[in-house]
Amino acid sequence: METRLQYRLIHRVYYFQATLTLLFLYLGSVNMATLSIEERCAALSITEEETGGLAVPDLQESARSSDYWTLVGRFLTDRLVKFNHMQQIMASVWRPVMGMHATSLEENLFLFQFPHPKDMQRVIDDGPWSFENQTLVCAQVPPGTRPEDVVLDSVQFWIQIHGLPSMYASSEFIARIGNYVGEFVAEDPFNFGGSWRSYYRMRVKLAVDTPLKRRMKLCRKDGSTQWLTFRYERLNAFCFCCGLLGHIDKFCKKVYEEGIEPECFPYGSWMRAGARRQAKPVGAKWLLPSTGHAPVVNTGAGFTQTPLDMVTLEEAGGIQGDLKRRREDDDVMSSMREDDVLMAENMKSIDSAGLVGQARPAQ
Repeated sequence: METRLQYRLIHRVYYFQATLTLLFLYLGSVNMATLSIEERCAALSITEEETGGLAVPDLQESARSSDYWTLVGRFLTDRLVKFNHMQQIMASVWRPVMGMHATSLEENLFLFQFPHPKDMQRVIDDGPWSFENQTLVCAQVPPGTRPEDVVLDSVQFWIQIHGLPSMYASSEFIARIGNYVGEFVAEDPFNFGGSWRSYYRMRVKLAVDTPLKRRMKLCRKDGSTQWLTFRYERLNAFCFCCGLLGHIDKFCKKVYEEGIEPECFPYGSWMRAGARRQAKPVGAKWLLPSTGHAPVVNTGAGFTQTPLDMVTLEEAGGIQGDLKRRREDDDVMSSMREDDVLMAENMKSIDSAGLVGQARPAQ
């Protein structure tokens, strides 16, 4: 009896072990099947990502659906640009015939949209432009391209070539000079023919992260050399120390690190074309050299005046007075600005506004 009970107990133990083994095998197969399904789904989704997609619409249709020609631009400055004031100033300077829209995309990145392509092209051709003495770097947004993806790393300047002998002046040689300065774009159609000029002009694309070129050496076959100097039209803030656009020497790292003094700066305001000339007093050419005592002139009205007093009184009213006040205002404003602020040359024929120009012929 005991032997039979032991046999049944052993048989149940074996049965239980076999059942557990089968259960473990079943669960393992289920897990393997589940993992294989997940792997197959993952592989299927990756393949669908790689091979799937949507067809883009026709570029011509999408480009013309907005009916706008677009420029994207940024200013070469690390200061905050006041968008509302900026768009007012730029619109008043550009004066687009068909109007324009301006949008601030992000900090120091702006979108300018024009209903007519001629307005946009005129802005491109007549540049460079600036706001608060900071140069605008802009480019057209190609169809199908995000404005944020447009590379803004160059700006076009009209550059004057001074010191080029006329015997070497030709369109081909000017193009070679332009490629030395940057990337040659075009030459002035009035370089040759017409009246004589002391310089030649060329349109050049310059990289904003490259120092400006000051001059170039001409090497003749006989071993002699000659320097050509470059002057940039509508050149705004740039560093007199490192020659880069976008900052002045007061904020230049090179000045801080190397301790370069201003008198040793390799660049200067002379690189700007059309620099403002010093205003001379209207009556200067009539004044006698100072000898310690100014000569006295009898005015016939019971008192005497010096020639300097007469000129001062004459300038106090009329056209001369207005001219003098404008000069004084200009001097005050120029003293408030940085040394590298570009001042437009707006003095007109000072002789015609002087005392001689106002004198009437004897009757």
